[in-house]
Amino acid sequence: MEINVEVGNLTQWRGDGIAVNVFQNETLQGQAADVDRALGGEIQRALDSKEFSARYTIHSAFYSMGKLPAARVAIVGLGKREKFKLDRARRAAADGVKALRKLGAKKVALTIANQGLELTEVAQATAEGVVMGLFRFQRYYTEAANELWDDDFRNQIESATILVDDASQLTSVRAAVERGKILGEANNFARILANEPSNHMTPLLLAEQARVMAEKNGLEFYVIDRAQAEKFGMGAFLGVAQGSVNPPAMIVMRYWGDPDSKEGGLGLIGKGITFDSGGISLKPSEGMENMKGDMSGGAATIAAMQAIAQLKPKINVTGIVAAAENMPGGNAFKPGDILHAMNGKTIEINNTDAEGRLVLADAVAYATKELKLNPVLDAATLTGAIVVALGIYRTGVFSNDDALAETLYEIGEKTGEKNWQMPMDDEYRLSLRSEWADLKNSGGRAGGAITGAWFIRSFVESGAKWAHLDIAGAAGIGEAKERGYINKWGTGTPTRTFVEFALQMANEK
Repeated sequence: MEINVEVGNLTQWRGDGIAVNVFQNETLQGQAADVDRALGGEIQRALDSKEFSARYTIHSAFYSMGKLPAARVAIVGLGKREKFKLDRARRAAADGVKALRKLGAKKVALTIANQGLELTEVAQATAEGVVMGLFRFQRYYTEAANELWDDDFRNQIESATILVDDASQLTSVRAAVERGKILGEANNFARILANEPSNHMTPLLLAEQARVMAEKNGLEFYVIDRAQAEKFGMGAFLGVAQGSVNPPAMIVMRYWGDPDSKEGGLGLIGKGITFDSGGISLKPSEGMENMKGDMSGGAATIAAMQAIAQLKPKINVTGIVAAAENMPGGNAFKPGDILHAMNGKTIEINNTDAEGRLVLADAVAYATKELKLNPVLDAATLTGAIVVALGIYRTGVFSNDDALAETLYEIGEKTGEKNWQMPMDDEYRLSLRSEWADLKNSGGRAGGAITGAWFIRSFVESGAKWAHLDIAGAAGIGEAKERGYINKWGTGTPTRTFVEFALQMANEK
């Protein structure tokens, strides 16, 4: 979709629809007041009579009845001015364009909702909101759907124009909008990968998607296949994969933004379980279809590498995705088995459905031991326990470095991919003690998200800063509700967090 930035006024826009931002309990100002005058004061009257509250997330769309060049108008509530923050601009942009799409608009215009924030930051967030808000996954709809369903599911916005008041703003706002578009498109790429059914997204097909992306964006790319993984001693990764007829793939993408650097660079790692049946420890059938999204961390890693390559920060970044299927085949690993990980540690298997941490164990060992990456961030739909703890609105962050966790918290507040640091007291690690091996792969239900993180941490090389993002709730691969720029299923989290972290590291060098 095309996004433009022009000097102009919504009252003169000659496209199909316009979106107007309105603060709560205030007299209309600026372009909102201009639109209201053209409509004969109807917006202000609705506000005064409380027919439209302008509370945050409240929006309404209607036809202008010839009173404006644009046939459709969306009114978007921003809430109280003192509560305005960056993510409200992102949400408002999404709500506005989606409301116009519902009325059949193709070419729309909107302004940048702002109150006391840096204009370029809000412009970027606005573009992100437009791109992510309009996302739909309809790849498997055919012409038959047109006959079956009579609603607006086929409507598409073709272009959005962001209007500014002053020509002096054009250069900076256009650059910010381009950044936002890159980030929004990367986020949507992660959503596409996660939404693909597992019969169309096996580990090798996921690797092919990553290869095409890497080739297009000038990234170094290679795959560690089963034979190579055996040479590296990646027994944890291979153990998970051995029950499936679809071979595993340890996908590696490398961006060399600072080739003269002596440091290994940043590592981004994603769990890439393209389908998780639970293995021998079989999951209940209800909701198992959602396990096509158990590679959401891997999807975000691939998508983040795309955006990083396009934004070109001066930093070296390596993305690694441990892709495999967890299936209960005749050759599947079993409870009671003992696996040998790449770093030499042995693992007793007491739950084959705790497989994500196994593939990540070898991935983080490869990243920190073989490639010397530091810091390393991993993302995984790891535990149901984090959903119980934090719900679907925040990602649980576990780290061996409090400053790193604080940085991720601050980035989450900026990107809207909200993070929350969880405890990692030494006592939690005790539940991973095994009678037969160095570790067992599950510490049971109590503190399950924490013990899962401790397991992964046990494979990080000494001296490497590490953070684990448990996105089981925030990735949206279960029952959820569409809200603003966040789609109902497979949100793309934490794509933008990964990218923003890389940009901040580059700026601090």
